[in-house]
Amino acid sequence: MLAMMKLKIFVTIVVFFLSLKSSFAQYKQMLNQPYQYRVEAIDEMYRNTINNSKIDSSYISMYCNEIKDYAFRNDNIELALEADLLKAYSFWFIYGKTQPDCIENFFSVIQKSKKHKVAHIEIRAQKVIATHYWQYKNYEKAFEWLLYLSKSLAKFSEQDFPNMAEYYNFIARCYYSFKDYNQALYYYCKSSELKKTKFNFSEVIEAQNTIGLCYQKLNQLKLAEQEFLKVINDSSQFKSDIWKGIATGNLGFNYYLQNKYHKAIPLFNKDIHNALQIGDFGLAAGSAIPLADIYLKQNKLQQSKQKIDKARFFIKITNQNDRLVNLYPIISKWYAANNEPAISSLYIDSTVNALNNYNGKYSALQLLKANQKVEAIDRELALEKLHTKSRLRIYTRNIIIIVISLLLLFSLLVYWFRGRYLVSQQKIKELKIEKSERELIQAKNQLHQLTSRVQNEQKIIESLQKELQTNSNQKLISKLKSKIIITNEDWSKYQNLFEEVYPNFLRILKNNYEQLTPSEVRCLCLEKLELSNNEMGLILGISANSIMVTKHRIRKKLKISNQKDLKLLIKSIG
Repeated sequence: MLAMMKLKIFVTIVVFFLSLKSSFAQYKQMLNQPYQYRVEAIDEMYRNTINNSKIDSSYISMYCNEIKDYAFRNDNIELALEADLLKAYSFWFIYGKTQPDCIENFFSVIQKSKKHKVAHIEIRAQKVIATHYWQYKNYEKAFEWLLYLSKSLAKFSEQDFPNMAEYYNFIARCYYSFKDYNQALYYYCKSSELKKTKFNFSEVIEAQNTIGLCYQKLNQLKLAEQEFLKVINDSSQFKSDIWKGIATGNLGFNYYLQNKYHKAIPLFNKDIHNALQIGDFGLAAGSAIPLADIYLKQNKLQQSKQKIDKARFFIKITNQNDRLVNLYPIISKWYAANNEPAISSLYIDSTVNALNNYNGKYSALQLLKANQKVEAIDRELALEKLHTKSRLRIYTRNIIIIVISLLLLFSLLVYWFRGRYLVSQQKIKELKIEKSERELIQAKNQLHQLTSRVQNEQKIIESLQKELQTNSNQKLISKLKSKIIITNEDWSKYQNLFEEVYPNFLRILKNNYEQLTPSEVRCLCLEKLELSNNEMGLILGISANSIMVTKHRIRKKLKISNQKDLKLLIKSIG
């Protein structure tokens, strides 16, 4: 016997140190990881910490301090807050029933998580506080924290907070216990709409099943049936045989309420069988009670008594005395059917007592007080909001008056300055037009003078060429020609004058006739001035024949057949 005890102690120590080593490795893997990627590791770490703490009471502080030191060394406040929550949760889980004051640790965790904006730590602490008050039957406080929890959940997405289905189910379960089925339905629907994952599928299926129960309690039996069938007919990778069995029993109860006993009986029997296989005697009791009532209504008293006895046995071993509220009326009717009115009367009294106990446990007054407290907080916030809105309206009105006054003054100033500006702009515009007109006239005169000079000197040259060809005449002719020839520098000045007189001519040529060379463009500019071939030749320093060749090349490029058409084209441009 002593050897066996030593072996057991040795095995316990070995297991402890192995789990200790595993736990120390866990938190290091969580560093800088988003919550959704480490939620399963966190769950395992919490279970290991609680299990190890049951062996060594100093383990919680030692392990959590180790995590915090590691977190601070790596400048990770989120992991440090996780250590605070782990420490608070482990102490509460192990010692909370005997030391209810340890719930105070969670308030400190919430304050720190708010300060450092680590929302998932805050919301997880809120759930523990709500759970604590619920377990201590302080329902007013519990519902107050359930409200905070609900508001916090609304800020999360299901991707960022994988526990969402579990948390919504917890809130819904509390309202369901208080028979507030509409409110329970609201939260269960939120849970059932979440995408099933390996982490949350059981909670989502639970929500689907309990939606059916809410509809059942609200006497919307058709909707209830649809929800139960969703669970029963689920063929996805996340289907659950356990929940199928539970939904089967609930569907049976649905048929029972509709007096469709031929459908209800096989489902109840199947549910009892499945419940006993998984050791859920409370679930078995839930189906045995209505089955006993069905047999009683069918006057099958022996079969009814068998189910009554089984239901009583299941209730006794599970201590689910709330189910007696439904069982005692059936027992009373059974004794009445067997002509034992005295015993039947006793069970009527037992039914009343059971109802009183149940109603005392989940008093509507307690829920009302909890709601009133929450509503009082909401009213206070709403009142402050109204005061703020009122102050804001007055402030806004004053600002609007000031802004309108300023805008009116500004508009008058703008109107006055704009009037002066428009007058000055009109004068500037008139001066610019006048200047442009003078410059255009001047440019035309200069261009005309240049053209006239070329033409006059061309006449002189022609006159000299007709006379006797002496050396002095030849020198004079050469001098006159060289004087007429336009250099590149002269052409630039000439082109500026030309563009002032004909501003669009060169642009249209370049845009529409890109194949023309610079010398061909010059030739067309001179053609625009209606100069002869000889005059063009003198200006460009080439012969009249070269001008003709150039014009021929231009006509060919522009696909124009004769000189007349070329002149018409040039005239139409600019």
